[in-house]
Amino acid sequence: MIDLSFGSIGQTWIHLVGQTVQNGKPLNDEGLELTEVNVSFPAHAKHDELIRQFGDARMVAEMEKVFFADQANSLGHSYLKLMRGPGGRNDFQDVISLLKTERDSKRAVVTFCGEGNGKVPCINVVQFLIRDGVIRTIYFARGQDAYKKFYADALCIASMARKVAEGLDLSAESVSGFLGSSHIYHKDRPAIDDFLERGNKLAMNGQLQGVC
Repeated sequence: MIDLSFGSIGQTWIHLVGQTVQNGKPLNDEGLELTEVNVSFPAHAKHDELIRQFGDARMVAEMEKVFFADQANSLGHSYLKLMRGPGGRNDFQDVISLLKTERDSKRAVVTFCGEGNGKVPCINVVQFLIRDGVIRTIYFARGQDAYKKFYADALCIASMARKVAEGLDLSAESVSGFLGSSHIYHKDRPAIDDFLERGNKLAMNGQLQGVC
């Protein structure tokens, strides 16, 4: 099992992609897959130089639509209508209400369920815990496209953490995730190799220091 814990989403992203390239096993003829990966990153995602330089703003916007908008994104995906909190809501208000009345609750969870058509969301469960006076956020993902989608999903989950924390007048701290399948596709390999080469040069030159 791989554990990746870094001071920014971007740093977690580049290490996840690197580990998937180096240690992933063939996934049919499509790409490489690394299973059972733990990731951890801060809930605050400002000034992330790796995402600024190498992320796709359109992908971030599309995933924000998937998680937070009433209408589907350009691919026809919408997780908002599939999300259920402990009271059946999809706006985190039942999560916030539960934690206001039961601060030690382990039931402040939202789930993303499929519609019974064989399709299952990539993100499946997100849990919010109040521990040591801060919000800890934990999620499970059945699968993540490590290069194209991980960072965009991570930004959305960090946003969820901050939303719950703000509703409770608390600080959102770390986000931890378990990825059943981290994968990359052969068709993306030229872009991936460029990302790893140039992104790691930024780190070697100290240009990622202080990023959080």
